[in-house]
Amino acid sequence: MKLHDYPRQEFVLGDYLDDLKSENIVFKTVGWSESSAALPVTQVSYDSRKLQEDTFFLCKGNKFKRQYLLDAIAQGTIAYLAERDLEVDIPGIIVSDMRRALTLCAQRYFEWPQRELSIMGITGTKGKSTTVTCLRAIFDEWLQRTGKAPAGFISSIEEFDGFTSEESVLTTPEPIELYTILRNCVTAGIEHVILESSSQGFKYGRLDDIEFSFASILNIAEDHISDIEHKDFDDYKAAKLALIDHSEKLVVNLDVDLKDLILEKATKQQVEVITLSMKEGVEADYRAENIRSTADGLLFDVRCKAVPDRDIKDLFVSLHGHFNTDNAMVAITIALESGADEASIRQALSEVAVSGRMMLFPTDDGALLGLVDYAHNKLSFEALFQWLHKDYPNHKYIAIFGSTGDKAVNRRRELGIAAGKYADLVYLTSDDVGYEPFDSINADIIPHLDSYEVPWTADPVRENCLREAFAKAVDLYRETGQQSVVLALGKGDESSVYRAGVYEPINSDLKVMKQLVGEYNASLKQGE
Repeated sequence: MKLHDYPRQEFVLGDYLDDLKSENIVFKTVGWSESSAALPVTQVSYDSRKLQEDTFFLCKGNKFKRQYLLDAIAQGTIAYLAERDLEVDIPGIIVSDMRRALTLCAQRYFEWPQRELSIMGITGTKGKSTTVTCLRAIFDEWLQRTGKAPAGFISSIEEFDGFTSEESVLTTPEPIELYTILRNCVTAGIEHVILESSSQGFKYGRLDDIEFSFASILNIAEDHISDIEHKDFDDYKAAKLALIDHSEKLVVNLDVDLKDLILEKATKQQVEVITLSMKEGVEADYRAENIRSTADGLLFDVRCKAVPDRDIKDLFVSLHGHFNTDNAMVAITIALESGADEASIRQALSEVAVSGRMMLFPTDDGALLGLVDYAHNKLSFEALFQWLHKDYPNHKYIAIFGSTGDKAVNRRRELGIAAGKYADLVYLTSDDVGYEPFDSINADIIPHLDSYEVPWTADPVRENCLREAFAKAVDLYRETGQQSVVLALGKGDESSVYRAGVYEPINSDLKVMKQLVGEYNASLKQGE
């Protein structure tokens, strides 16, 4: 995002050096003279394509080339940060921990905006984007009623800084991008920021100096295991649990696996815990009771153990799937604890929608249900299919999905097993394949589909798969009367696929599904 103007302090190169020395990560300085510390720094950047005079250039990344620094010097760079001496004619600071250095430099450049904000952090293997969207909807309604600026928002789907809204690239942005958003939020008069926090954000230190006024770990299940993400489940768990180290108050769902681990660390870190549950007989601070599924969403009662005035009867939430009660309850709990009123919660959740998440498109004749969702791992697949078996029994399930390339290799096996257990037909397609061949990714999925004798076909073009699956479901209904659910999974409303270093534009699954169902329903009316 573009950094908006604000009254800036002036920092010099010596200020950055002092920050880095304070954490004992400076190995040495090179090309340094008596006047180097006094050099004015007007920009900190690691993008050699977007530079100005007096830039302090950060040489980050495994694929960094010395030529990038030479290009930066030609544009006015006056000093650099790196993990080795790059032998150029400007001062350099050589550090032992580049990731920590990046965060320290970004914070100083943007003048520690996180200290002026109340930030709420949500992490978990499944349900993050739904939870932060519910929380944002409630806060925006409440803040509007009280005459305040809307909440800032950083998620895997969207980023909002008070000025503009953009589609996300990373769930937790890199340091300069993250602190640009936070600084813009302060400039825009925003007081509250909702931040969807990834395990990578914690593992690689992007969130090291963020303190969360409220936080929640929704769940933890094995995911993101690969050579470039988390080496094993213990590493992944540690990254998720790191959220507790940064939390003032922690909302804990007592119904999830590993809750004891979460509670144990919260106690050790002396973090205030607020509990919730959806199960009978579980003592919790907040409870969801009398949970009902309706044609339009969910209906349930909210009970607050300590403050009965916070009870909400027959709360309607415009989300489908019993599992979304868990996500909504985390948002409701944080909102109530923050002071939001019942009217704001009712209004916000009655119309909340996560674009590309659990979007349902039934045909007028009941032939099929189109479903678009971001489900992309074992936990989300299983929750989705289990809900379908409950609310849409006796349907055929036709699933369109892929898996990411270059990472999360363990996920492929799990998706194959989950689809093998629950789906009747599978279309394998692209999902941010990166630099890995499409067929290589599928080779890790197909054996598990075959073991369950689930027929499959493969096409890297998502839209082709969706159209073919839709046509298959229509033919099945016309020939036999069998109803189907066509599930487009993994990409939701995303308008690009990442392949070989490039984000290639596509028609999103949501756009294509809407079009197919709309055209089908129009044809029914023409046939009347």
